Amino acid sequence: MALKHSAISYQLSAFSIQHSAFSIQHSAFSYQLSVISYQLSVISYQLSVIIYQLKRYANSHWPKAHG
Repeated sequence: MALKHSAISYQLSAFSIQHSAFSIQHSAFSYQLSVISYQLSVISYQLSVIIYQLKRYANSHWPKAHG
């Protein structure tokens, strides 16, 4: 009976270890997602800056014809 009880408690502790490992993986995954979304927002900001500079360059080098 004691052996069966210890086997059950061993299974429970193994399950709780798996559960904590899963929650650690989940938090790491959500952290990676937030880092990726931050990088994407930085990239979109850089793209908008590049587009703005290109428009400014085009306007200064090829002025629109005034008619």
